[in-house]
Amino acid sequence: MNRTLASLIAILGCAAIFVVGSQAAFPLQDIPKESKEQPKEVVLGKDSQSDKYGEVPFSHTNHSTKNYSIDGKSVLACIECHHTDQPAAGLKAPLKTGERPVALTAAVLAEADSKPVKACRTCHLQAGDDSSPMPTITYPDKPAPTKLNNEVAYHLNCNLCHDKALVARPALKGKAAGSNDCLPCHKPVS
Repeated sequence: MNRTLASLIAILGCAAIFVVGSQAAFPLQDIPKESKEQPKEVVLGKDSQSDKYGEVPFSHTNHSTKNYSIDGKSVLACIECHHTDQPAAGLKAPLKTGERPVALTAAVLAEADSKPVKACRTCHLQAGDDSSPMPTITYPDKPAPTKLNNEVAYHLNCNLCHDKALVARPALKGKAAGSNDCLPCHKPVS
């Protein structure tokens, strides 16, 4: 009995070391206001005001290097998420702001004179933060414009892409989250 208990404690201790060690090897990064370096792993919704859904660990590496396009045949273009990092002429409604003379790519970002990429929250502020104008969108079925705070912007961009990918690639069912499937992305609130 004591030997079994000691073995169990040893196994749990090894598991704890593995979990803590693996988290240290792949730390989630805070998103800087702007950067010329691509993060590997970041946390979205880190300070969400939701008491139901927690943080969203996001693999920037996977989304920027693997075939995560809707059809699964190509890598996502940077401007799929970083929509202001392209010429204004390339924007499609409802997007309005383009701040680069050429579309952002890893090669463009690596150029010595390239400007850094801004974080989403530069424009899409936290809900309740009215420190600067926030983009809005007017939906045909809603009387007032919707403020595109960071949570709304993430959900629109992430969910629309995931939903389209699930339709285009049914084999993803259960492997990728969609609009009606929150917990695969959000850590539960403890």
